[in-house]
Amino acid sequence: MRAYPCNPQIGIHMFISIDVYKDTSAFMVLEPEWNALVDRSETSTPFQRIEFQRVWWAHLGEGELRVLAARDEKSVLVGLASIYVSHDLVLRWVGGEEIADYLDVIASHQEMQAVREAVFRWIAGTDAPLWTQAQFSNIPEWSGTPSHWLSLSQSLGWRASVEPLDVCPILQLPRSFNDYLVQVGGKQRREIRRKMRRASAADVDWYIVEDSGALEVAAEAFLDLMATSSIDKAAFLTPKMRAAILEIFLQSNAAGWFRLCFLEVEGKKVAAYAYFSLNDTLYLYNSGYDLNVYGALSPGSVLLTYLVRHAIETGHTAFDFMQGDEAYKYKFGGQDVEVMRLKIIGR
Repeated sequence: MRAYPCNPQIGIHMFISIDVYKDTSAFMVLEPEWNALVDRSETSTPFQRIEFQRVWWAHLGEGELRVLAARDEKSVLVGLASIYVSHDLVLRWVGGEEIADYLDVIASHQEMQAVREAVFRWIAGTDAPLWTQAQFSNIPEWSGTPSHWLSLSQSLGWRASVEPLDVCPILQLPRSFNDYLVQVGGKQRREIRRKMRRASAADVDWYIVEDSGALEVAAEAFLDLMATSSIDKAAFLTPKMRAAILEIFLQSNAAGWFRLCFLEVEGKKVAAYAYFSLNDTLYLYNSGYDLNVYGALSPGSVLLTYLVRHAIETGHTAFDFMQGDEAYKYKFGGQDVEVMRLKIIGR
C-alpha cells in the first residue's frame, strides 16, 4: 500500500492510499465493495461492474493484471482502476476495446480527480510493471480523465494525445411512447406506425426472457442469430469470444441487470437484442437477425420499437445505442456522444 497526499482543493480527502492486487484474487476480495462504488461512480456503466470485469479477464485477459483500490483515510473504498500490461508492453484497461463500450477510472464525482491523480502517479511510478506505452480507450466524453492524464503526462515530459475513437448515439426518453413518436418527427413516426401495423397483421410475437433458467438456451440462440447477421459478426464470434460473451450474459443476468429479447414470426426467432439496464439507462449491447426470412416485415425495426416502448414504460430516461454510427440509431432519435482514446508514450 502506498499513500498519495492530495491537494484539499482537488478532493475532499487529504490523502489516498492505493492497495495493489496482482491476480484475480482482487475480484473476490473487492466484490463486497465493487459494485456499490460503481453505482455512485462518475462514469457508472455495465462494463465497469465486477461481473463484466471478472469474466473479461478470465476469458480474454493476458499479461500482467493490476487492480488498484484507492482508499481514504478511513479505509473506505473511493476508487478503482483495473488495468493490465499486455505481452507487447502496452498498458490498457481491463475490458479491452472489442466488447466494452465505456471504460474509465471508477470513483464518485467528489473523489474522482483525487483518485485519478493517485492512480496516475502509481502508473508513473516504480511500483508499476514495465510498460512502453499506454492506450486507454473507450473513455466517455463527459469524463475528465483524458484531459487530466494528458496534462499530467505532459508535465512529466511524456508524449501524449487524446483522440475521438467512436460515437455512442443516445436517445433521451420522454415520459410516454406517444411523446416519443412526436419527438422523432413525422417521417420516422409514419415509418414506425407503418411497420408496426404490418407486424400486427402477421403472426408476430415479442418477449423478454425473464426465466433465468431458460437464459443459457436463449443466449445460444441469440449468438446463433448474431452470427447469421453478417460475415463480420460470424468471424468475430470465435469460440473464445463466444464463450466470453455467453458467460457475461449469464453472470450479469444473475446479478439482475441484463436481459435478452426476441421477435418471433410464426414461431421462428428472426430478431433479437441483448441489453443492459442500469441507473435508468437501457444499454443496447448487441443484436442478431435472420436476414433470410421475413425481411419485408423489418423485424429488427419492429423489435427495436417494442424495446423503446418497453424502456419508456419501465421508467428508463435514456436509451444508449452504444458504439457505432449505424443509420438506424439516428432514425430512432440517437444523438452522438463520443468515446475517447488517450495514448501515452513515456517512462
